Amino acid sequence: MMPSRYRRLASLLALATCACASPALDDESLTPVEDAVTVDTSTPLARAQYDLTVAFANGYRPRCVAPTQDAGPRRRRVLVTGFGRFLTNPVNATGMLVSTLVPAASYPTTAPPASNQVDDPAPQTRVVQSTVRLPSVGTVDICAMILPVLWDLSAVLVLKELESFGPDVVVMNGIAGREQALWMELGSVNRAMVLEDGSGILRPRPPAGQRFAALVPSAPADELRRGMLLSWTAVRSAAESALRERGAEVHDGRRFDHVLQGVLFGGFPRDGNTYLCNNVTYTVNYAMAHPGRTLTLLQASTPRRGATNRVQVRLTRDLRASPRVFFHWPSALSGRHLELGAEVLAAALGAQLTAARTGREPPRLGDNALAELSPSGETF
Repeated sequence: MMPSRYRRLASLLALATCACASPALDDESLTPVEDAVTVDTSTPLARAQYDLTVAFANGYRPRCVAPTQDAGPRRRRVLVTGFGRFLTNPVNATGMLVSTLVPAASYPTTAPPASNQVDDPAPQTRVVQSTVRLPSVGTVDICAMILPVLWDLSAVLVLKELESFGPDVVVMNGIAGREQALWMELGSVNRAMVLEDGSGILRPRPPAGQRFAALVPSAPADELRRGMLLSWTAVRSAAESALRERGAEVHDGRRFDHVLQGVLFGGFPRDGNTYLCNNVTYTVNYAMAHPGRTLTLLQASTPRRGATNRVQVRLTRDLRASPRVFFHWPSALSGRHLELGAEVLAAALGAQLTAARTGREPPRLGDNALAELSPSGETF
């Protein structure tokens, strides 16, 4: 009898076949393309995980939609992401943080699969559109995303929601050390870390003789590093102020400011900003900076006839001017500290929207001249 996880794979593949095809996802060629992120599908288990991931990517339809304009002023739109479980992290503080900020986006608690079984992304994904009030801004529409830690699915899901929702600001979030400062990542690098994803199965395959795979192989040399786009001083000041006001609050015997220990600008590339965090950051930032450009992701290293062997995505919206950034949070945030962290995040979001509206500090590209966490060379 077919194992239950493989029956799930078959049903998802059938769904993807019946769903309306996206023009960006119709390339079924057996000939690999050079300008693509390639993942290693050389084993039966890797190919099974790949097929399940790609079926979910192709079948996914955006859940956040830009509201229809009415006679009143347009509400600002914000897209916020966090991650779910992966590897040795059964609960991810950033997914919990997003759920705290937007309660309708309940955290998807799931268990990892048994050894030698595929990991279904569907129950690990939670995407909800809601409205919240932000400091100094008022009511805004938020697309809250809790993402599965799977190559290269997280970036695909974010890009689909960007196309549908058209946010004014994008804040992506991931975890780092247990107790540390909030790292505001100034940028990212065009490299995929060759390490298994949250399933423990899939990983990028670099070209022969190379240590890293490029996320966008055709990106020019001057875009090996891409700065994020933010009103850096305004956002940092708001986050620091919110932290100072709440720092003395205690949960589980620890002050909030002993867990979240300040706010720092992170240089790039850097050992502390790798893995799926860098993957999503660079891919999303590059696509936002190049509207109309098709990106090829999730290319199978061993293509199969009659199967999907790559995923293509493209932003047609012009989001070049929309601020975007990645925050790294301490992984030990929990309980009351998650509520306080969500308030720090809300203050940062409000500050960016206010800075953009007033023109007091126009967003600018992240630059290593601002870095307090120094870049750590060309290696991950």
